[in-house]
Parts: sequence; structure tokens; C-alpha cells
Amino acid sequence: MRRSKFAAAVVITSIILSVSACLNPFAPKTNPSVNPHQYHAPVDSAWKVLENMEYAYISRDINHYMACLRSDFEFHLLETDWEDYTGNGVIDEYWGIDLEEEFHIAMFNAVTAIELNLIGEAEYPWTGDPSGLSLALPRTFDLKVYTDGAHSTGFRASGSALFICREDSEGEWYIWQWWDQSET
Repeated sequence: MRRSKFAAAVVITSIILSVSACLNPFAPKTNPSVNPHQYHAPVDSAWKVLENMEYAYISRDINHYMACLRSDFEFHLLETDWEDYTGNGVIDEYWGIDLEEEFHIAMFNAVTAIELNLIGEAEYPWTGDPSGLSLALPRTFDLKVYTDGAHSTGFRASGSALFICREDSEGEWYIWQWWDQSET
């Protein structure tokens, strides 16, 4: 009787160990409804910050989006879009990080899904920075924002942009300036 109990315990223990060996609690199954994008960390190349920006748009993740921008960030507008965005009576040709964050919080909260594709691989030193530390990354973009769950209603924008990226003292890259170069 003792041997049969021992044998049963061994068999049960073997089954449990076999099953648990196939499971890895440190690599759980992924949920297909969760964003599959893996953000770059560290962001040790200018192109990686642009990919992180794409992922942040798709995820509608304001914290990851803002992490892509330098504190002195500037979004440069087309002349047709110049307006007094700050309310100080002066026409703005660009806005800074505060308005960028405000606009993106509103957009991320107002839509149900976003698709953003940045196309291009060019990267060259930007002549507008006398320090020579900035890289220019010209990209064409296709942006779709959906306001309904079926992804049938929304808005689309496409065009060209120039991203000026800089490396900080710790080797991390950020978007310093974003120049809208779309055709009106």
C-alpha cells in the first residue's frame, strides 16, 4: 500500500513538473488587444526616437509621446497655419512643448484609434545648428485618426515633415524641432 501511494505521488508530481516546465511565469502569454510595439530603450539613435513617436501615436500614450520631445521642443507651422495659439496677441509661427502636450492629450482622448506611418530613412547633419550636433530626418507621413470603434469615421492627413533630433549628454536622442513641410 505504501508503494502504491508513493508511486501515485511520484506520477502526480511528475505530471505537475512536466506541465509547469512548459509554462514560464516570466514570459506570460501576450494579449492580442495590447499594443505589440516594443519601445526602444535606450534611444541611442535618432531614428529610434521617431519609431517611439510612431508607437506612442498608435498607442495614444501621452507619456511615451512626451518622452520623445526635448524640453525646448518647437513645432514649426506652415505659413497658412500661423495664428495666435498662445493668446498673447502675437502670431505664432511655431509652438512649444506645453501646447504640443495640450493638443496631443486632447487628440488622444478624443479618438478611438490612430494609425501613423513615417516613411523614409534619410538622416544628415542639420545645417541650422551651428554646434553640428543635430540630425535632420525628412519623412513623409500618413496619419489616420478614427473617431468611431469601427474605424470608418475620422480624419486623414498626409504630407512631409522634417524632424530635427539632438542627442543629450547621456546619449539619448530627442525630437528638438518638427517642421511641417506639407503642401497646402
